[in-house]
Amino acid sequence: MGILKGSVCSPFFMKIDQVYIISIDLRPEYIAELIARAYSMGLPFGTPVKVFEGFVGKTLKDKPSDEYKLYENWYIPQEELDWNWWNRPVMYGEAGGMISHTKIWEDAYEKGLDRIMIFEDDFTVFEKYEWQHFDEMKGYDWDICLMAHNNIEVDDLINVYESEIGRKHFVKPGIFYNTHNYILNKSGIKKLVENHLPILKKNIIVSDEFLSAVIANHPRSDIRAMYTSNLNAIATRKNYTGQSRFMDLGNSLTED
Repeated sequence: MGILKGSVCSPFFMKIDQVYIISIDLRPEYIAELIARAYSMGLPFGTPVKVFEGFVGKTLKDKPSDEYKLYENWYIPQEELDWNWWNRPVMYGEAGGMISHTKIWEDAYEKGLDRIMIFEDDFTVFEKYEWQHFDEMKGYDWDICLMAHNNIEVDDLINVYESEIGRKHFVKPGIFYNTHNYILNKSGIKKLVENHLPILKKNIIVSDEFLSAVIANHPRSDIRAMYTSNLNAIATRKNYTGQSRFMDLGNSLTED
């Protein structure tokens, strides 16, 4: 639904087979606005963009699913470890976001797509991206590229930091939060669907925790035991997109 092919020309042609925008709001005027917002990033010429219907997480509360199960052991009491994001169970809104991402991976996998970009619908565009930056990644084996991320560095809890890879515009991400905008190559799609989905579907956690686990050494031993770190990840050195919904603003759709 809401499919449109762009006419924004980039100085370097990097082929993206499909851009997906996750949204549970499917009003025609909102779909049109989302597509226009995506193109304001300066997507490569001819890139198709579509709005992908998101999974409403609270349906799992009202009607339990045999396919998807929330990870029951996510909650860690505060007296054992004081880290806000782990001091409560996985929320249904978070589960809906994670499942929406998995459905896109499956769609791309089934269609045999070589490269996709994913947006969550609260993305904002800071500036157009210069796609010729990817020239410097020729010969570098990568599965996923974060076009924006919030690197988490807490010395006494999380010490998996981003690192240099000898490139001007890219780094290797560590543990991070925010999954509102990233690119997947075919190799990354294949690894996610074939290696991780069978476990993830029965142990749903929030998307940034999951992707951190499969690209870096997650600080939680239970998460490391479930999810092997096998995705080769890069991230743009600066963030080209942001988000407009946050828990602190009281407008997050992932908080119950």
